[in-house]
Amino acid sequence: MSDPWDFTPTSETRNTLRWAEARGAATLGEAYDMLEELELSNDVPEVLGHDGRVEDVRDELEFAIETAGPDTPLNAL
Repeated sequence: MSDPWDFTPTSETRNTLRWAEARGAATLGEAYDMLEELELSNDVPEVLGHDGRVEDVRDELEFAIETAGPDTPLNAL
């Protein structure tokens, strides 16, 4: 597993991680699994802003999972 600090999330991804953590996610993998829930919610503009895209966050979290691992605690980022 790489150092979690190799991953520097954008503001949209950081907001998504906070959103997921508030709903019970504790790891990157759990936050990633919640992206579909975010897509179906009314929270997208609030979490990502009007220009943010879930697809971009998904790509970023996939990189983070490859870099730091799915079991990386959200509070380690």
